[in-house]
Amino acid sequence: MTGDPAPPNPRSRPTALALAVAGVLLAGLLSLAFSDLPAAVKPWNLSVVGAVGLFAAARVGLLPGLGLTALALALKDAVVYLTTGMEPYPPSYLYFPGYAVLGWALLRRTGSPVRIGATAVGASLLFFLVSNFVSWVEHALPYDDSLAGLLHSYAAGLPFYTGTLLGDVGFTAALFAAHAALCPAAVPAVVPAGRDSEGTR
Repeated sequence: MTGDPAPPNPRSRPTALALAVAGVLLAGLLSLAFSDLPAAVKPWNLSVVGAVGLFAAARVGLLPGLGLTALALALKDAVVYLTTGMEPYPPSYLYFPGYAVLGWALLRRTGSPVRIGATAVGASLLFFLVSNFVSWVEHALPYDDSLAGLLHSYAAGLPFYTGTLLGDVGFTAALFAAHAALCPAAVPAVVPAGRDSEGTR
């Protein structure tokens, strides 16, 4: 079976879209709230952007998911630039679409909290591995061109990964849970391994 499953509840997609848009707005609000915090207590990389990508692609569709992810990231970057002067990091616009792709590929046919949580953890880990590898390649800091330098890059990124993981897991859980509560009939059943959404092989 191909394509998105048709939700039995006609309110499913409008409600999911409204929740995703709320996530986009929250991306900007969080950046504004964090802008004046001292560096020592600022929750670095705590963001709703990845969760928006996972949720919107899974419950609204791949293309809307990609668009909403880009919009959330752009709003976050705009607020950060206006409040702190920190310029956007262009490679982020290549990393974050991966969340939407994973959400569409792995979550559009499931309501399993375990699978949703595992996907959020996996997406955050993939983001960490890829972004810090690129940081090592680009010599964002004076890393050696060696395995030791790469490991140094990952070690330096660990404090930021804590925020990424908490944001991805927490906000993903909140969005999927809110959608399940508002449109319970629209949440796909948990499909046994090896079967599609209609239970056929």
